Amino acid sequence: MQNFHPKTILAPTDFSDLATYALGYAQSLARCSGAKLIVAYADPFLPPPHFTALQMDAVVQSLEHSKGAAREFLAKYVREHVTADIPAETLLLEELPVTGIVKAAQDQKADLIVMGTHGRSGFSRAMLGSVSERVLRETRVPVLTVRHKKGETTPSGPVQIKNVLCPVNYTEVSQYALAHAVAVAGCFEAELTVLHVSEAHMKNAAVEAEMARLCSWVPAEYSSQCKIQHLVREGAAANEIIAQARSLGCDMIVLGAQHQGFFDSTVIGTTSVRVVRHSPCPVLTVIRQ
Repeated sequence: MQNFHPKTILAPTDFSDLATYALGYAQSLARCSGAKLIVAYADPFLPPPHFTALQMDAVVQSLEHSKGAAREFLAKYVREHVTADIPAETLLLEELPVTGIVKAAQDQKADLIVMGTHGRSGFSRAMLGSVSERVLRETRVPVLTVRHKKGETTPSGPVQIKNVLCPVNYTEVSQYALAHAVAVAGCFEAELTVLHVSEAHMKNAAVEAEMARLCSWVPAEYSSQCKIQHLVREGAAANEIIAQARSLGCDMIVLGAQHQGFFDSTVIGTTSVRVVRHSPCPVLTVIRQ
């Protein structure tokens, strides 16, 4: 099983309460793994299209001033919200958010992206997609999406991870995700629940065999801390995963996802998208091509 030990964590921010909340998870993972934290802000800093050539000198000066102000504000934001014991850098991305985040993750050799998501659904989401979901579609780097329900407080600062849920379905993608789940749970000394959602008509012998197979995937040095749980499916897989996470009071779901070609872009599976949108806790999506 491949180990997951992030050395560089990219935390995009728009300075909102949600982004600051997500930064708390990035800090906790950086502290636990000894990783460097890069806090990034993306803005293309483009001049308005109606400006003429005669006005461009003033526009360029104004944009340079805006860039300088953004750098100063980003540095101040990191000083205020990242604890001194975590090595942190700032990065101003002169790009649209999705393009900038994906490119920065590649250029900085990030092992993990941590970002907030509003978890909205409906027509506007279907047509446009959130920044976080578009990043999920376009990057090969694991992405931890952090959301919160409307009306809930969004505390800042490092967080505790005590209970991790990892759904599996006996594919290479799931094994890859489980390696990440084991690493995260081990790092925080958290309980790990490995969940297989099976068909309701399976016989007890088949269930026992599958549970034994689940156990074999967990490294021996960690198996004593890992609770293996089997769930008989009564509905859609995403619904069962979300319900189980809520029932267990999970602090994180680690989920494997496969990039699939779609015309000139890629998509991730329906189950992954639904879990990311509606999970009661942050979701670490581990992506395989």
